[in-house]
Amino acid sequence: MRRAAGAAAAFFLIWAPAASARVATGTNLPLRGISHALAQHWLKPDDAARYRRDVNRALWDERRLPPLRAGVIASQLAQLTTMWDSYTSPRALALFSQLEQNLAYFETHRVPFDRVDVSDADGVVYRWFPYKGLEFHPLASFSALANAAAAHDVEMTQTLAAALLARAIPRGHRLIWEYAFPYGAGRPPWASGMAEALAAQALARAGALLGDPQLTIAAARAYDAVPDLLLDTPAGLWVRLYGFSHEVVLNAQLQTVVSLSEYGKTTGNAGATALAQRLEGTARALFPRFDTGDWSLYELRGAHASLGYEQYVTDLLARLAALTKAPYWLDAAQRFKAYLGPPQITEGTPPSTIYPQPADGWLDTATIPITLSQRSSVIVSIGSKVLTYRFGRGTHVLTWTPPPTLTPGTYPVTVSAISYVGRRATVQLAPVVVAWDTAPPQSLEAQLSGTSLTWQADDPGTPSLHLVLHLVDPTGANAPQTVDLGQQAVSGTAGVTIPTGTWSVTLQATNTAGQTATFDLGSVDATG
Repeated sequence: MRRAAGAAAAFFLIWAPAASARVATGTNLPLRGISHALAQHWLKPDDAARYRRDVNRALWDERRLPPLRAGVIASQLAQLTTMWDSYTSPRALALFSQLEQNLAYFETHRVPFDRVDVSDADGVVYRWFPYKGLEFHPLASFSALANAAAAHDVEMTQTLAAALLARAIPRGHRLIWEYAFPYGAGRPPWASGMAEALAAQALARAGALLGDPQLTIAAARAYDAVPDLLLDTPAGLWVRLYGFSHEVVLNAQLQTVVSLSEYGKTTGNAGATALAQRLEGTARALFPRFDTGDWSLYELRGAHASLGYEQYVTDLLARLAALTKAPYWLDAAQRFKAYLGPPQITEGTPPSTIYPQPADGWLDTATIPITLSQRSSVIVSIGSKVLTYRFGRGTHVLTWTPPPTLTPGTYPVTVSAISYVGRRATVQLAPVVVAWDTAPPQSLEAQLSGTSLTWQADDPGTPSLHLVLHLVDPTGANAPQTVDLGQQAVSGTAGVTIPTGTWSVTLQATNTAGQTATFDLGSVDATG
């Protein structure tokens, strides 16, 4: 779960501040509830006595423990108060054994600042939630059961399966494992469709290992709870991670597909197999909306997944690809695996030689195109300069303007890209060649034919030439004249008007650095 979901090794709690757990606990209600349950024959006398001791111990701890730890105990008592009139045997076991875990832990431990999972002697998992306490976590507990069965740990499988069945709430032909704490808009008790699917998978796996048909029957009853915990979307059915919520969470759907597929195969339940296929079809339909191209969204229209959830989804995609052999999921699994690796940096067209001196607006700055496979922080080292950027995936153009004091030369370019989760890639790009534009246009040639002037030159450091024709009358009869053609391309053709007469004509070409070259066009007879 976000907010506590996924396989045991892959869940990462999202922390959020909450109101103080120091609430009015109605401390008499848990004790009244125990008496009520005993009168209803829901509890045995020994269990009732044990739970009364738990409540009195909690009241004592609430008074004597430091404030933060005492607040956790108060929160646990408040949870007991919420359901005080419904302490059926499995619910009471879940609630009061949870209270016992909190008492044992916080009498000797400080309040955690990070996620903590605590397992009891039977292997049942309790997960820390800020301001609430260590909460019985069905999803993590059934993940532990599935892992124990997969490892052929007969003793642990048998013990944990029995402990979880003892906490199952029967609702008709279904078995429900409850979450007993308020979460978001959900009021306790609430259930998770993802957890129910994982329960079916884990219990079926345990039943197969132990040869215990009762576990297989329990698995079927867990599966029977799943259809009531599905959400109907325009694309098809989606599992409810939280029974009270309409959130469309990617990891929940993928895990449920994997769980129900295995459950159906293990037990021969064709309905479960068909439901898994329907859920897989919906996942495929909506998957592009979760895939950002370099990461995934935790939920539809939501934020990016944390690293833990991204790793979890990547693992689920690999399992789904192996399960279905479908090219679609094989490609997705490979793509998501790459998302967890370092960014790929692809070099674009190497920059041209630049001519920053004199600064004339032409090739004063190097442009360095790169393409990133994922959003990254980018560090560029060139010359003595270090540039930093934050880019999304795609193509971006880096720019570098050398300082005025930088001498001509060849300068290496190093680019490092650091991904969202700290993976780094470093590449050496083509160097930037820096030259100064200190020479006049080279290889200037021109031809004047009638009223058309054609010229060409070689001057990569300038965008244009200022062209002027100088006219001199060899006889001296006419005063020298000029024809200013203005700024022209380095090579080209332009129309000119030559005054009437015979002239010796010279073309003067001046680049943007102020350097001039000339070309003798010879004698020209111009008639009016």
